[in-house]
Amino acid sequence: MKSPVERSPHPDNPRLLISFAHPDDEAFGMGGAIALYAQQGANISLICATNGDVGTVDPESMAGYQSIAELRLAELGCAAETLGIRRVITFGYRDSGMMGAPENDHPDCLWQADGDVVAGRIVHEIRQFRPQVVVTFDPFGGYGHPDHIYMHRATTRAFHAAGDPAQYPDQLAEGLEPYSPAKLYYTAFPRLPLRVWLWQVRLSGGDPRRMGKNQDLDLQAALDNRLPTHARLNIGAHRQTWDDAARCHASQQNPRESHGLLDRLLSRLIYRHQDFTRAWPQPNGRHHVEHDLFEGIR
Repeated sequence: MKSPVERSPHPDNPRLLISFAHPDDEAFGMGGAIALYAQQGANISLICATNGDVGTVDPESMAGYQSIAELRLAELGCAAETLGIRRVITFGYRDSGMMGAPENDHPDCLWQADGDVVAGRIVHEIRQFRPQVVVTFDPFGGYGHPDHIYMHRATTRAFHAAGDPAQYPDQLAEGLEPYSPAKLYYTAFPRLPLRVWLWQVRLSGGDPRRMGKNQDLDLQAALDNRLPTHARLNIGAHRQTWDDAARCHASQQNPRESHGLLDRLLSRLIYRHQDFTRAWPQPNGRHHVEHDLFEGIR
């Protein structure tokens, strides 16, 4: 199912496919980078695999909506419009909740979905959209969320399968030719904000392993499982757009929300860059940090 967010494509511009799990992953995660590339004219498509329908939503946020899924997808549409994402593809799976939660066993959740089917759907989007760059989660899913981990596995598999005519040959009958994107990146929590968060949480007596509105964000595990940085983008000029997109997800707790002058100044300091790990082509061992995900291909 495609969302209403779809604009006229620019086929000659760089193409970026982002493959995520939930409404808000795009805005709370790499929103600054999305705004950067949208401003440069890149043609950006977003896969959102679930409806984000598990978790706590305040009753007042539900005014005018029949379900949490309807609310969350409306918020996604707002954020996509704000960031400049040209096309949003929603797969419609149920949110799986955090690892070990009863929601993991729901037959309609992403965690229980057929891996061949989900990878095939991503292959379909790659062959149709033909992006040069694909971005998804790291193997740990950022902070261990099962849906993030699932999309990491499915997207990585699809990235390598899309160029192989022996993989999903039924799509060739639809006129979709095999296509291999040039580069695959995983999102990476920036180390400085992570360390600052951990320091603030411990200073206030909180538990860094149980953060967020639903106490399902493990900051320590996110730091412990963080991969090396191979690309670092300066997104300081796009912070306002990033913040505006995050505010679209009003029913959720923005992890970057600042309260007070000191918090705002600290936020401006530590959120000037967004980091990525390059999964393909694999780094050759030399320490070179890219400053453009399209480096070497445009």
